[in-house]
Amino acid sequence: MVSKNGERTMRVKCAGIVVYPPGTRFGPRKSKDYEFLWIIEGGGTIWYDQSEIAVGPGMILLCRPGMTDRYDWGTQQRTVHAFSHFDMKTLPAGLPGMESWPLAQQMPPDDLLRPLFRYVLGMDTLPEPLRSKLIPHAMELILRAFVLGKFRVSPEPHGELPAVVEKALRLICQSVSQENPATITLPQLARSVHVSPGHLCRVFRQTLNMTPLKCVALVRLERAAMLLARTNLPVNQIAETTGFSRPYYFSAAFRKAYRSSPRAYRQAVREGAAPELNSAVRFLPTDLLPKFT
Repeated sequence: MVSKNGERTMRVKCAGIVVYPPGTRFGPRKSKDYEFLWIIEGGGTIWYDQSEIAVGPGMILLCRPGMTDRYDWGTQQRTVHAFSHFDMKTLPAGLPGMESWPLAQQMPPDDLLRPLFRYVLGMDTLPEPLRSKLIPHAMELILRAFVLGKFRVSPEPHGELPAVVEKALRLICQSVSQENPATITLPQLARSVHVSPGHLCRVFRQTLNMTPLKCVALVRLERAAMLLARTNLPVNQIAETTGFSRPYYFSAAFRKAYRSSPRAYRQAVREGAAPELNSAVRFLPTDLLPKFT
């Protein structure tokens, strides 16, 4: 969104995907900006001010500045959701008053919003100024479609990685998303995708410019970053949940990836800073993002 004088009126602050362990609670928190949530898996109960909303897969919600939000995720299974924080200097022309905007919409099987959400999440790889020019327009379309209830379209097609890399990434993301994930070894990962360890390393370096085990470590750290930003779990519990048996090693690895200690990262994000993404997140194709943790 750009005003008549060329000033950008919408700014996307951050976007990502987070996995919550069963029974996780977060908040209450005073919202400083707009936030879209897309419930991918699991669910629970969300409060926006005094409005209580039972949520489940396929639901998209919109929190607005000044609202107090609180989250009580279900105890029977994990919950996975995508989010996008943004702010606006002026509201888009042609929309009804904000007091009539819905808080939640259940998506049909062939909706526009979820492919667009994936599109926004995958834009981090784009160079500037292209990224800043495209993301606000994509978010404005999400907002308009959500508010007006016009979001039934065909799914968006996505790009492809080499089959062996895509299969390995799916296995890595699936493993890391589990509670207290088991150690992933190179021979184990290679056997799972039916290639030799040497071949798997070569393909990963050629495609992603990193080794498979480096990828595993960064994906684990990104899940930890999401839990730091969006839960009240203690740092030591987050380290254990994401497979780091030693808190010191977790803190050192996190600082190297995010240039900040876990506690400082959590504080900065809660004060409104845009969270930094590590290099593992940047290469994930959009069709893998719903599985990413």
